[in-house]
Amino acid sequence: MQRTLSWALSILFHAVVAVGLLHSVDLPPLPQIELMEVELTDVREPEPIIPMPAPAPAPEPPAAQPPPDELPAAAPLPMDKTVVLDDAPPEQAPAPEPETAPEPEPETEVVEISPTKTLPPEKPAEDGLPEKIYVRKDATVHRGAEARFGRALMGDYFSYSSQEFSGQFRTKDDRVISIIDARNTKYGRFLIYDSKNKTLRRLKQAFGKYVYTIGPSVDADEPVTGSVTFLAKNDRIERFILVTDEDRIAHYPVKVHVREEELSFDGPAGPLAARLSRPPYDGNHAGVVVVHGPECADPGMVQAFTRTLSMHDLAALTFSPRGCAAEPPAPAGSGALAEDAAAAYGFLKAHSSIGADKAGIWGAGPGVPAALSAAMLAKPGFLVCMLTDGLAPGDLPDPKALARLDLPVLWLVTGRKTAEWRPLIKTLEALRDKEKLAFTIVVAPAKTSREVLEAEGGQSSWVEQVADDHASLAASWISSIGPPPAAQ
Repeated sequence: MQRTLSWALSILFHAVVAVGLLHSVDLPPLPQIELMEVELTDVREPEPIIPMPAPAPAPEPPAAQPPPDELPAAAPLPMDKTVVLDDAPPEQAPAPEPETAPEPEPETEVVEISPTKTLPPEKPAEDGLPEKIYVRKDATVHRGAEARFGRALMGDYFSYSSQEFSGQFRTKDDRVISIIDARNTKYGRFLIYDSKNKTLRRLKQAFGKYVYTIGPSVDADEPVTGSVTFLAKNDRIERFILVTDEDRIAHYPVKVHVREEELSFDGPAGPLAARLSRPPYDGNHAGVVVVHGPECADPGMVQAFTRTLSMHDLAALTFSPRGCAAEPPAPAGSGALAEDAAAAYGFLKAHSSIGADKAGIWGAGPGVPAALSAAMLAKPGFLVCMLTDGLAPGDLPDPKALARLDLPVLWLVTGRKTAEWRPLIKTLEALRDKEKLAFTIVVAPAKTSREVLEAEGGQSSWVEQVADDHASLAASWISSIGPPPAAQ
């Protein structure tokens, strides 16, 4: 009881002391703040709202003409005249000469390393045996970038075959860059052909697997004139970065993925291996049997030509002449080649992706005589004769044999020696004008660059035929001709 009373008195005492202290504090008075006084005696009257007049009715628009069902087609090549084209490459300004010769760099001391030097001996383990490195049997040892960034990313996922590098690539300004697989030819490398500058040059593998440098010609790697860096998308090469001395900016050509397949057809002497190149999309395409001559040409060089045709919606079937698969190769000759070309035309005409009335034969260079003979045997829907420097005028049939060609024929005279074909052109013009044969004659001199001129040899004609203009011209002519007349 006493303890409770003492707690109550203590609390009361402290409360009285706290109240006394609060009353003893003298706080300064708060300053009076002057307020702005506003007299609302002058009120502006609101301006009257004047209604706007009603707008006049808009005049009725003229009746829109219905759009045409089809776009106007390009004018076809004339059948009664000879067309001469100019295929000269763009002139390049000469490089300015330096005003003063650069000072030679100071020679640095070079210490040659002896070829007899080897790696230091392996440090033995505690048990006396050399140190062991355990590797899984189902794995591969990777180094460098593959080890740093992961085996699945750098080692496996992007390990594309070198065959993916070759193909036709197109830029935004409709420029075509061809990567030609000429590793099995006398060039021994990938080649790059530029349809704009008409240059043919050599590629050399530089850094890793996807970076190549461009040499000054097909026979030299230095001085370097540019670089090509291949880029991938998903599971195939999609584009590359092109940097050259001729261009101020880099280009990113996109690959045109034409469809290619290996097949075989029955020839007069047995089955023959063939390769079919088709456009990227499905459809009722026009197609040609490409006859490149009685000699055994490298498939990589021929593919550069057939891929150019497939870029322009034209399927192309090629085959090797008889005897090219033998060891050593022994081609059978032009007679057997004509028979095989006729059989190849029958196979192409029956293909499901080729229109029955859109199949023909294409003779290129030395293959023109065999293509003419095959056309007389098979009676195709059309015939393209591409006369190049690899063919002599005396190799063609006489005018009587040419007069029996009762089908549309495109005579494409190209190369650097078109003047040698003037007698033949006059003969063809006489057959066209007097005999009313469906002959279209186009003279397209190939005034190529120095790089192409230096690419001499048996395979150089294939390099020169990687001309996108010629392929588009022939594809346009094929699409303009009608279906062949029905056989009586």
